This record gives sequence, C-alpha cells and structure tokens, in this order.
Amino acid sequence: MNAALTGGTGFLGGPLVRRLSERFDEVRVMVRRLKDDARIRAMGGVPVRGDLTVAGGCDGLVRPGDVVFHAAARVDLRGSWSTFRRTTVDGTRRLLEASLARGASRFVYISSAAVYPPEAAGTPVRADHTPATPPRFNYYGRAKLLAESLVRDECDRAGCPWTILRLGFCYGPGNRVGIEQFVRMRKRDRLFVIGGGENRIATCYSDDAARAVVLAGTSPLADGKIYDVASDEPVTQRRFLDAMAEATGLPKTRRRARFKVAYAAAFVADMLAKIPGCEPPYSRMAVMLMGTDQIIDAARTRDDLGWRPEVTFAEGMRRTAEWYEQMGGRRAATRAPVIAAGSTTR
Repeated sequence: MNAALTGGTGFLGGPLVRRLSERFDEVRVMVRRLKDDARIRAMGGVPVRGDLTVAGGCDGLVRPGDVVFHAAARVDLRGSWSTFRRTTVDGTRRLLEASLARGASRFVYISSAAVYPPEAAGTPVRADHTPATPPRFNYYGRAKLLAESLVRDECDRAGCPWTILRLGFCYGPGNRVGIEQFVRMRKRDRLFVIGGGENRIATCYSDDAARAVVLAGTSPLADGKIYDVASDEPVTQRRFLDAMAEATGLPKTRRRARFKVAYAAAFVADMLAKIPGCEPPYSRMAVMLMGTDQIIDAARTRDDLGWRPEVTFAEGMRRTAEWYEQMGGRRAATRAPVIAAGSTTR
C-alpha cells in the first residue's frame, strides 16, 4: 500500500513522512524546491516535484490506489483572504481533482480546531457536537472549513472514503516559523500575556498529531468521520509562553493586557493589514488563539483509533529547546539585547 503526501516539507510534515514510511511501502511527497529532496529521502519519502497553487501542479503526485494525506495549507494568523483561498481552498480542489481522477483509495485531510467559533471557549468542543462557524476575520479557519466541505462533497460524489482531522495547537521541533515569530515579538517587547494568563491552550505535540493522522488513514473505522486531536493535559497560556521563553533562551514576559484591550488593538491592526505592504504583528485571530479558554474533546479519536498522546508538554518543550539549540537558534536569539519589560496593563 502506498501513500501520497502534501505538506511534507512543513513543520508537521517531518513527523508525518517518518510515520507514514513505517506503515506504507512507498510515500510520495510533494516538493516544490530541489533543496528539500535530500531531507525527504533521509526521512524515507520519495520527493515528487509539484505545486498546489498552479493548474496541473499536483498531477504527478498520486497513483491509483494511493492513500492521500493532505497537510499543505497556508499556516498563518495574518494575510489576505485571497491568499488563504488561493493556497488552502484552491490547492485542496486541485489535489482532489488529481486524486479522484487517478483512483485514490482514501483521502485524509488535516484541518484545524480553528474552525470552531469563539463562543465555544470554555466548553469542550468536538466535531459531532460543536458547530464549525469561524468568525469572518478568521481567514485561516474559514479556509480550512471550506476545504473540509470540498473534501466531503467531492469524495462522496466519487465514492472515495475520506477522513478529516482537526488538530489543536501543534508545537514541537521544526516549528521554525512559530518560534521565529515568538523571538521577534519578544525582542521587540511586543509580547503580552492576555488577561490573567490562566486560560487553557489545547496543545498537541507534533509527533502525537502525526501518529493520529496515520492511524486515521489506515483504519476502516475512520471512513467518513471527523476527528479532534489534542492533548488533555491542561497547559495555560502563561505556562506556554514561559516554556517558549525558556526554549529560546529569552526572559519570560510579565507584561499583561486585558483581553478587551488586546482585542481592540488587534481590530485596528486587522484594518491596517488591508493596506498593501502593511503587516502588523497582531491580529484578532492571534488574540483569540492565545487569550481564550480552549478545551478539545478527543474521545472519538481515542475510542476509534486507539490514539493517546504520548509526549507530555514538559517533554515536548524539552525536545523543542534541544532542536532549537542544535539549529543555533538560542545563540541568535540572545545575540541582541532584549528590551526591558515595561509596566503592565491592568
């Protein structure tokens, strides 16, 4: 049995390629840049040149009978709707067309808990109970939800089994974009604890998430279902930010902003972001992500797939810090002085 994967060069892609290589005879991985070929081969994958953003760009990836794992998307809390639509929605449509035309045996889509509405904060969310209604400003969640609909509709029409996984807040080694953004904001003294910092963040270590994806792609129980994937370990916003500071060798932030103040500032930033060339460091989506209480009910994933998170948050951040040190990140992060923290907003 063979697999085809998009997003294999991304943060979650590394664990996915390694896990898939353990279960499938061949794992073909879409790669846009020649320089990524060696890394994909080292993890057990077969690089295939392609690009989801252009017509015909994924035609060479899928072969008859493949299980298709689609992890590629625009992963950002900023950007225009047209950009999210072009990458996440249109890219999914192109991959579906190529996969179904070539007789894929199953289509597994990696989505996000960002599809759930802010109103669900503080209560357990799960796919078979909580409506997926992201707010209009949540371009990432809206694009993911539209891609989900495409997967369900097109696969049902073609008679191809599908499975969708909604991941919580993924972290772990390899998350260069997320860590670089944290370092940049901390060094510019733009990092705040929103509210009291005791709200929970529904975290999921990258390798645990990859294991759930592979299980969903190989279990007949997963056909036609949506799974929620997150650890049940309570990790507060403050604990998460402190752990990130320790991993990057930077001082912990003690600046605070009330949620309403942070949201109002982010609203203005979102308006400014519509100006070409303007990319403010904040967004309403970022404030909602870090400042609201998140609880994800992964019971169906545990019951159907036998999945359990194996890595604690402390161990996951230890591995992240070790990777960041090996990449020389801590030396670069501490090279320039950090602005001293100012007064808090109460």
